[in-house]
Amino acid sequence: MSVISPARALPAEIHLHQLPEHIHTQFDQLMDRADQHAERHELSASALLHTQAAQLIGIRLPDSGELTRCTCQGCYCTCAFDAAQARTYLDGTIEFVQCPGCADDHPRTEDD
Repeated sequence: MSVISPARALPAEIHLHQLPEHIHTQFDQLMDRADQHAERHELSASALLHTQAAQLIGIRLPDSGELTRCTCQGCYCTCAFDAAQARTYLDGTIEFVQCPGCADDHPRTEDD
């Protein structure tokens, strides 16, 4: 008989459109607050909010301790995932984030 740790049973990412709207909204609020704390270098508060966000949406907190959302302009992806796996690109002066799936399927660069 195999024993699987509950933390390993949780997925590493989730597409937010699969969640109820109120959960998606709460997740966005937690992530926005985490970003605000990180901008003020309040990293413990930011880390706590990332943990709460992961628990809320039912994914395991990545080893990096930080989540991010795919903001790819090449599709309508709503993936929440490990920020350490993010790929970014600039469109003018705005930085966008691609999840690994989007970066593989339709990589974007500053020239796109």
